[in-house]
Amino acid sequence: MSKRITTRWYIGAWIVAVVISIVAGVMARNAPGTSPPPALTIAYLIAVACGIIAFVMWIGALIKLGQQHSWGWFVFLLLIYVLTLGFLGIVGMVAYAIAGPEDTSQAVMRPTTT
Repeated sequence: MSKRITTRWYIGAWIVAVVISIVAGVMARNAPGTSPPPALTIAYLIAVACGIIAFVMWIGALIKLGQQHSWGWFVFLLLIYVLTLGFLGIVGMVAYAIAGPEDTSQAVMRPTTT
């Protein structure tokens, strides 16, 4: 996966998860009675899906950095995610999106025969 895809999907999923969590919190607070409304369950499922997407994109970024041998960025993204249990992983991914190594494509040239 490219840097552009992983960072945009990660940051997008994180933003959607935060917005959905806020909406779910408001719905839970204003829910009458003891049973939660069905929309709250849907909101929670969307937040979980966003978390899964963000995790997969983070793994994709780590794989890409490993393939590029960018070990400094690899360790940075790994440590900031693991040490903060993923809550500040957004900081690492934004830093990677802004200043991380660009994608390199390797092309193989076949010599021509005459």
